[in-house]
Amino acid sequence: MKLLSYIGQMNQNYPDKSGTEAVSAQDPTAQGTPSANGLRNGLDAIRGKLPGQTVSGEILLKEGNEILLSIGKNQLLQARLDGSISAQPGQILAFQIKNNSGSKVVLSPLFENLGQDPSVSKALQAANLPENSITARMVRAMMQEGLPIDRQSLYQMNRLINANPQADIQTLVQMQRLSLPVTQENIFQFEAYKSYQHQLGSCLTDIVDTFSQSFAEMTGSSGLQEGLSFYRDVLGILLNTEAENSAGTEQSENSPGAEIEEGMKGSVLSGKITELPPEEQQELVRHLRAAGVPDKVINAAVANRAGARELLGEIEKLLSDEALPDQKAVSALLDSRAFKHLLKNQMKGQWFLDPAQVAEEGSVERLYERLNSQMNRLSQVLSQAGGENTPLAKAAANVSNNIDFMNQLNQMFTYVQIPLKMQSKNANGELFVYTNKRSLARKEGSVSALLHLDMEHLGSVDVHVALNNQKVSTKFYLKDDSALDLIAQNIGILNKRLEDRGYTMNAEFMHREEETNMLEEVLKQGKTISALAGYSFDARA
Repeated sequence: MKLLSYIGQMNQNYPDKSGTEAVSAQDPTAQGTPSANGLRNGLDAIRGKLPGQTVSGEILLKEGNEILLSIGKNQLLQARLDGSISAQPGQILAFQIKNNSGSKVVLSPLFENLGQDPSVSKALQAANLPENSITARMVRAMMQEGLPIDRQSLYQMNRLINANPQADIQTLVQMQRLSLPVTQENIFQFEAYKSYQHQLGSCLTDIVDTFSQSFAEMTGSSGLQEGLSFYRDVLGILLNTEAENSAGTEQSENSPGAEIEEGMKGSVLSGKITELPPEEQQELVRHLRAAGVPDKVINAAVANRAGARELLGEIEKLLSDEALPDQKAVSALLDSRAFKHLLKNQMKGQWFLDPAQVAEEGSVERLYERLNSQMNRLSQVLSQAGGENTPLAKAAANVSNNIDFMNQLNQMFTYVQIPLKMQSKNANGELFVYTNKRSLARKEGSVSALLHLDMEHLGSVDVHVALNNQKVSTKFYLKDDSALDLIAQNIGILNKRLEDRGYTMNAEFMHREEETNMLEEVLKQGKTISALAGYSFDARA
């Protein structure tokens, strides 16, 4: 490779000052050589930056989309270019860091370098706009995204950039192309999606983890009564939403114990006390009795005739009693490890889907309706209690904004995140249908989709599915060879299920190096870039 040969020449022409003998071109990056030290120093320098930040350097060599830069004294950087640029050795240019994880560094040329591009300059002159680094980046980004470069379009984009000076220009251009409303919330979500910080499952886990912390903060700052009222309102949010989505939950005016035993015959359990470790079960029973929960209710829970929802309902009743006899006992219950565990299980049960539930018609829609309702009500409760600046409030707002952003994307494309409840750990799934909604409505041709999963043991998994009539073609992309082998060994299970439904399937198993960014897949639509580009394949039939 020419880059390695060039580094070898550097070793021969500029021996290491420590006296180490220069290496040959056949081993240009051996430990202790000037090039090895320079490359190591360059990687160390780039590791201190985040994706989206910039780096400048002198071009030493460019071969295709591979580039060698000198970014500082004894700092060399070998990287792959994302995007084309006309560059010659000796030029000093600026780049945006796209990826600096692992051993592969990916850089994107900054548009400041293209300020002298005749087409950029001509467009700005025609629109009577000033030529500077910002307007040059704007024009080049618009050209890259396929937007019109007429006077009106340039004026509109320039106003948009001036109104959002803190936002990345490329982000604003891309949002314009997707017809996304440019708001601070949408800009934040767009950037989060681009930097792999968008997962809905992680946001929901943050809420579960910070809930008890917020209760403790409110109790400490506003008093015990304020904290108990907060818990009462939150339990009401969880229980009322579930009641609205459950059949057979209307109860008669009998005693609480009778309601539990009779009402449970036709309802669905959502969490059980027996799912807790034995020592936590005993701890919970002690706290329930001390707080005044009727023995009949406790016994029903212990015998699995009542679930978490029923226990939480009884606790909500206690908290709604203005003459609560023993506030400290109730507070001790709410602060106990067992109760927190039970409440977390209840939240996860409502906010995460079992894989089997995903196949049920309307399950994902119901999940989002529930999430949207609960997050909005939770934000209202926190605002009324003076907790709008707590980590819990910020996490709830992030979930709501994420859902709103997805709704905006779904005006044109079919994209959804699916928080999944697995056996040992929650996972996050994303589904993107490549065919836009207009084509789907006309039922044109085949349909292809990408399913992205972040699994605990399999790692990042991409499944590309193409459906044409009753024929299904699937390609599985994984980073780990053992995970690929595991899926290949068990693919017969999926084949059988599809055959039972009248489909025939062909599956391929491939190795890929980089993680898929779903937003980038959305941005590729309408552009001449092939799906799943950039992977190195290790095909296995």
